[in-house]
Amino acid sequence: MQDEESYMTLNIQTKKRSSAQTSQLTFKDYSVMLHWYKILLGISGTMNGILALTLISLILFDSS
Repeated sequence: MQDEESYMTLNIQTKKRSSAQTSQLTFKDYSVMLHWYKILLGISGTMNGILALTLISLILFDSS
């Protein structure tokens, strides 16, 4: 019975450590993903701005 209790205690402690390591890993992964999403959002915003200005200039040149 004592062996079973010590095994259960050891098993629970191991699970707690691994879940803490997993949460740190996912937080780091999310931080990297967020960084890349911000870069992609900036690039797509810039491209949309350029396309909008091109469209406006084409409309103005066509009407004149």
